[in-house]
Parts: sequence; C-alpha cells; structure tokens
Amino acid sequence: MRILALGDIIAPAAVDFLASHLWAYRRREQIDMVVANGENASFLSGIGAKDAEKLLLGGVDVLTGGNHSLQSKSVFSLHEEEDRVLRPINYPADVPGRGYTIVDAGGVRVLVMNAMGTALIEPVLDNPIPYIRRALAREAGAYDVALLDLHAEATGEKLAVAHIFDGSFSAVFGTHTHVPTADTQILPKGTGYVTDLGATAPTGGILGVKTEVICTRAEQKLAASYQVAQGPVRAEGVLFDIDPEQNRCTALRRVALTEA
Repeated sequence: MRILALGDIIAPAAVDFLASHLWAYRRREQIDMVVANGENASFLSGIGAKDAEKLLLGGVDVLTGGNHSLQSKSVFSLHEEEDRVLRPINYPADVPGRGYTIVDAGGVRVLVMNAMGTALIEPVLDNPIPYIRRALAREAGAYDVALLDLHAEATGEKLAVAHIFDGSFSAVFGTHTHVPTADTQILPKGTGYVTDLGATAPTGGILGVKTEVICTRAEQKLAASYQVAQGPVRAEGVLFDIDPEQNRCTALRRVALTEA
C-alpha cells in the first residue's frame, strides 16, 4: 500500500489548497491513505472544526498534532469528538483528545500514533517512549500497519526514537520545524524514516509566516504579531510504500504539490 505523509499545514490557504487538489493527487499517485499534521491549520489556534472537516473531506484520512494542538479551548470539543484528529500521546491523560487511532484503509488496519519530543520545545511533556511502548502493546494484534508522527525540534531525539522503535512502525516521520530534511531512509529492521516532512504552507515568507515579522523578532528581539505569509502554497511530504503483511517500508521518496 502507498501512504502519503504531509508536513505541518499552516493557515487557511493551505487548507483550501489541499481540499482542492489532494484527491486528484491521490488518484494520480495511487495513494491509499494520507496522514497530515494539522496543528497549525487554523493558524495560532490549533485546528478548528471547520478546517478539520475541509481536510478530512478533502482527502486527509488522519490529522496529527503537536505543541499547538490544544492552544485554544475552542478546539477541545473537536479533539473529544473526532477520532481522526490526534494530539500527542504524551500529553497528560486528563486533557482532551487521543494520541492514536486505528483506521481502515482499503481493508488494511492502520494504527496512526502522534507523539511529541521533549528537547527545545514547549510545553514540556513526559518522555514519549514509555507512552509509545504501552500503546503498541495495548493494541497488539489490532492493526496491520503502524505509523508514528513524532513532533519534535531536535533531530537527534527523532532519530533515537525511530531507532528504538525500528521494526515496530512501518514509518516514523518527524514534524514541527517546517523544513524538509534530505535523510529519507529505511532503517535496518524495515522502518521508513525522515527527520522532518516540511510544511504545507504559503511560500512567500519564513516557515509560513510573513518575512518581516520573523526578521523583526530576530534582529530587534521585539515582539511582533505573527501574520500568515502570502504566496503560492507548497505541500511537502513523503510517499511511503508499505508491505502490510510485514508492517515494513519497501520504498520511500520525497514529494511536493504546488499551485500552478
């Protein structure tokens, strides 16, 4: 089977772009399932219900999250009610939402898990490794393919988690930095890996934000309100070819969708 993982969706323009183009791309590339990080889809407030609905109807099967997932109380009900919208599994147990889900993709049971790193990122959560290990044990036998979105800043942390769980997941892909990395690889026990998928965002700025805002913060160390960048949207991600009988990745490659 073929699975597309897309980097952090930033702002409504990126939501609309995917809603308009993703199904056609799925058909052209014979994609069975799409996982996308949606924690910035509603820009500065996690992902709202309307944006989630657009994306889920527009071709995304599961939306993962990160440090902005629960930034606004307005999104709590979505996380409680929609099992295809995830937040990191290592959030405290009593907060809204869930850290993994199992979906049917053409008869293949796919477990999608979301975890967050602890280095150089806030809020500071518990070590994700025990949470991941317990969830895999709890759902043993209930899935054919397992995927992990590790939302983290530190590249070494992402690689360490991937190697610890090599062979347990078909694919481990990093999110959060909005910058695509050039290290797609299959680890020794069959896990497809990339440190960061990149972003699905307007290209006319810095990491999806207006250039002057980021430059002001960098040069003058003054607070400046974040504003969405302008320009054509580019969706960055990785295509994973998976053998569901073995829960292994057989091939992977970087892809990008752009506005004409």
